Amino acid sequence: MAWIETRKRSAGGVSAYVAWRLGGGSGDRQTETFSAGSDEQNVARAEGFKKMVEAAGERWPDGWVKGEGFVRPGGGDPLEEPPTFPVMGEEYVRQIVDITPGQRKKYLSQVRTLGRTEIRGASPFARSVATIGEQDIKAWLIDWDRALKTKANYHGLMYGIFNYAVEQGFLTTNPCARTAPKRRRVKQSQAELRFLSEDEFAAVVAKADGYSYAAADLIRLTAGTGLRFGEVTALWVSDIDLRNRTIRVNKAWKRVGENGETEVPSWLKKQIRDKHTMREHYLGNPKTPKSRRTVSISSCMARILEKLIEGKAANDFVFVSPTGRPVHNSDFYTRAWRPLMDELIEDGIASFRFHDLRHTHVSWLIAGGAPLPHIQARLGHESITTTIDTYGHLLPAGDELISDIVDAVMNGEQIRPPLHLLRGGVDAAVA
Repeated sequence: MAWIETRKRSAGGVSAYVAWRLGGGSGDRQTETFSAGSDEQNVARAEGFKKMVEAAGERWPDGWVKGEGFVRPGGGDPLEEPPTFPVMGEEYVRQIVDITPGQRKKYLSQVRTLGRTEIRGASPFARSVATIGEQDIKAWLIDWDRALKTKANYHGLMYGIFNYAVEQGFLTTNPCARTAPKRRRVKQSQAELRFLSEDEFAAVVAKADGYSYAAADLIRLTAGTGLRFGEVTALWVSDIDLRNRTIRVNKAWKRVGENGETEVPSWLKKQIRDKHTMREHYLGNPKTPKSRRTVSISSCMARILEKLIEGKAANDFVFVSPTGRPVHNSDFYTRAWRPLMDELIEDGIASFRFHDLRHTHVSWLIAGGAPLPHIQARLGHESITTTIDTYGHLLPAGDELISDIVDAVMNGEQIRPPLHLLRGGVDAAVA
């Protein structure tokens, strides 16, 4: 295993040495020195180089020249002038394979935003990637006037860009490596989830009854299923099974790429018609693999859907605009949602986001005793951790129940699950 040594320089400061045995074991001793920067930078660069040595099997990293750093392939010339952050960022984003066209467009926009951002009278991300250090990242995190969650999202992209610069031989260490906002702080900075009470929901639906886009039914169905806006507005009549009372979620609206690129699944391409097109969007896969799911619906939801799909073709949308086109999120927000929220505020009901209907759906399920794994599958979460982190605080097992459990043991009683929660009662529990 490689190790790091530090030595004081005669002129002051500290040099960091990385030492290892070539190939491991009893191989020849190898060293590389880092002494050009500050003490902190030298140690950080040594740590980064040590990891590369270990990843290379206790050998010199491919392309590294002792005392010079990485040398670009071909000709053995020293590393060319490093590109600016915007150039490096665009190169990185364009070579990512596993993202949608809309995500690529978003990342490219974020790179351009960072390139224009001024911090403390300067534009740190307009410079060469080799001149951007940890202090620049910290200053940006402290001074950039954005929500912490937004900065955390940008930081993730920046980390990838600088990591790519390291891989390309322009840097030896990633300046973002030790600056990521703590997850707990990001979570604390976000607004609390909004859950509608039963009375609030009834008032919202009653008020929405006169709005276009079948707003009342759209709200009812979203709160009754937990579907995302991009999922519920992408439903076709053929996705509804009234006999078995289920909804099939197999597509969702996605944003097009910078030049109108789309990523329509092959199974869906043959079924797309002109009526399925919408500006700046296309029908693609749901958010994650587990978001492709089948959701059970109540008899009440089935009656609402039966009315909505009556007389429609199998490939018609369940919800459409007043002109019969797909429901565009910004049009719906402008013409229905925002006016509805204004009315509700006047009636003393705090406004909420459309996505809060999904949160409200979960709050109802938890209050009624639905198990979290079932809720996870219903929402299409990839991990139960996401479900617990988001909604675990709503679980009804509070201090009173915990005290009762402890008292039962102290009184010599047996701990048993609440049988009334098991379908079929005692017989089902025994079976």
